Amino acid sequence: MFYLKQVFLFVLILSNVQWAQSQTPLEQYNSSLLIWGTSWKGGEGRISHYYPSFYTGFAPRSQSPERIHIRTSRGNQTRVSVLLDEKTIMDYLFDLEARSSFYQEMTTSQDGQRPALDINPEDASLLPQLSHFQSVIDSPVYQIKTLTQSYRQGNLNDKELYQESLKLVKQLNTERVFFVNLDLNAEFTRWKKTLSQILDGDSVESVLTRRSEETIQAINTLVWGRINYTEEPTDELVEDLQALANLALSEAEAEFQAQALSLFTTLTEQKFKFKTLGANGEWREPIHCEGSQCYLTYPEFSAVYPTGSYKGTTKDKFGNRIPRFATPGLWPFLDRSYHEVDHIRKEPYYGWAPKMDFEGIGNGFHNPAVRFYGSNFNREIKELLNAPSEHEHFWAVKRGGVSSGCLRLALGHVWEMRHLMPVENDKMKQVFQFGNDSEDFDLYDIDGDGTLEVIGVEYMISYDTQGSSGLSKRDGKDLNIGMDDKYEFYQELYGDNRVFEFNSVSGQFEFVDPSLSFPSYMDLKEKRVKTSFVAQGVFPLYEQTYERDKVQFYSPITTSGMQSSGNSTKGMRLVRLMGRVKGCAPTSNSEDCGKDAFEQEKQEVLELID
Repeated sequence: MFYLKQVFLFVLILSNVQWAQSQTPLEQYNSSLLIWGTSWKGGEGRISHYYPSFYTGFAPRSQSPERIHIRTSRGNQTRVSVLLDEKTIMDYLFDLEARSSFYQEMTTSQDGQRPALDINPEDASLLPQLSHFQSVIDSPVYQIKTLTQSYRQGNLNDKELYQESLKLVKQLNTERVFFVNLDLNAEFTRWKKTLSQILDGDSVESVLTRRSEETIQAINTLVWGRINYTEEPTDELVEDLQALANLALSEAEAEFQAQALSLFTTLTEQKFKFKTLGANGEWREPIHCEGSQCYLTYPEFSAVYPTGSYKGTTKDKFGNRIPRFATPGLWPFLDRSYHEVDHIRKEPYYGWAPKMDFEGIGNGFHNPAVRFYGSNFNREIKELLNAPSEHEHFWAVKRGGVSSGCLRLALGHVWEMRHLMPVENDKMKQVFQFGNDSEDFDLYDIDGDGTLEVIGVEYMISYDTQGSSGLSKRDGKDLNIGMDDKYEFYQELYGDNRVFEFNSVSGQFEFVDPSLSFPSYMDLKEKRVKTSFVAQGVFPLYEQTYERDKVQFYSPITTSGMQSSGNSTKGMRLVRLMGRVKGCAPTSNSEDCGKDAFEQEKQEVLELID
């Protein structure tokens, strides 16, 4: 069923906006893309209708695993939050410049030879995303190359580069870069109420012990969402926590605040050990105090991606039947003898995008893997989604149950998630996937204004597959685009009994007493979450705007290598290389920033394809 009226009006308005002279290059780029998902028309170089691709968006890359948080939660979305330290910010423009240069090198004919990546294969119709990406990089609106040149020439100092880079990170990643400024005193005071709920009338010493679930709750709620403690608490930590809890129950407010700050600093010692630029132009650490008043202030990138999950359901405590997650718990990304974390599968329906596994049986993040074509991708759907009329194939992630156990993302989001993480395989393996229990929400203060929100994303696509086995489960049917009836869509997604309500005054969806998961050492590779918590109160739904799929399809110089298993063939190594491009500021350590690792792999791969 299609909900046409509102969506068609939206597309009509969007179509008119496309011609507005006031659009920036980024706005022009977004206007050229599908509202949700991506599409193409096959031609020369395709394999079973599909093409490989590479990322043409503007997210920053972090080289610090401890500053990357990935969480999948009820509502079928995955949040990726990245603390933007000064190295990530100062390398940002040079990274964009390096990607622009390398993409140009790989897609341009050299000495009359066919380019390694053909972005204009014969008889195909592919969205010219690389052209839009290059337009942004070269645009005087953003002055990216002017700024990098000025820094190299000494006409821009470190603080000025930081300020200009941070401004552009925010400008090029609309609605996804936040200037967190948490009042830590207020956060610690809020913890007193949470602690009372955790203790439930019992003594501190009987509840907060070395291995108790309540200890994990107390640690992670000290500053909500900013701790995510994964180690087993030591005896010393438990003693400090018990002492703080006793202070919270006393009248010694000043001593409580000081000890809370000390414990928070200890728990996040590495995570927040970087520099930010203060309002007066001074370098300072994110945790800082003005007298007795303390704050947590830093920039953060947070993306929210609609996610497909296991094709099965479970019931919540109210009897609502909701999508089920096959692999809750705490999971590091993994490699095996035949592939790195960037697992480039040989099956065409995976699109040769990284399949990032975290469970040994093969569950991980990958692309939508369900294609629409023919009558299932007709003129009406194309108009709704702003797809070119000549395109024949459509990929979009289903927000709901669709997989055998993996978590599926839009193609552009798979590539962006990979780009957000470190270049090196060894560092990638240090990043955790926090998988919530199927019933539990992601409650997070995404903009750092002191208000907790249930995290969501404005994306309402659901569908079924032609069959449940073989290639029939890779072709879609019954596409439901539910923009015009969001309430009904959310009833199906979240459950319609005692979970959420629509506030007609505020115009927001609100969730009552949401439960949340605290994956910890107790759940490491266990396919469960032992520790959960009910947040008492009413919390608004935060709906992030869908980040349009920014990927450039291409025909590779070799197609036979794309269907060989493992990651050693030249076709697959080239795909992997395209996701590891890294540039760094001239003052950065090239090994720490990932540039050396990229350059070494680049040399090896290009020798293979010469």
